[in-house]
Amino acid sequence: MSISLSPEKVESLATQIDIQLSKTRTSQLTNAREVEPSSTPPLKRQFSEIEKITKEKPVSFLKRFREAAKQDVCEEGGILNAHWKKYKDLASKDVVESFGSTLVVMGFSGVLLEALVVAVGVIVLHIGLTAFCEEL
Repeated sequence: MSISLSPEKVESLATQIDIQLSKTRTSQLTNAREVEPSSTPPLKRQFSEIEKITKEKPVSFLKRFREAAKQDVCEEGGILNAHWKKYKDLASKDVVESFGSTLVVMGFSGVLLEALVVAVGVIVLHIGLTAFCEEL
């Protein structure tokens, strides 16, 4: 199933993921250099966004999302899974398209879908597909 986002919107959401991911990684590096690391986790914004949109705890939602996206993301033969195994990296655009479709099936649409695909995309790209599929 494909989502009804224009190519321009997909590109815009992918750019938002890249920007937030960069900020998350920069924050993590900065905190690692401090004597006493900040008490603010680097993914706080994304977890907050997930909770605001879904009205459920982020870890619970991410487990539900993982089950919904399992075939494409976590199982052998899945498009994102195969790409991750080969390159250990995913393009934000591919994440937007794949995760967006899964979130539509889960009942999200419009602006909420867009915000949620960015939040989930940042988290999954930050921790990596292997950790996402195994550790939640």
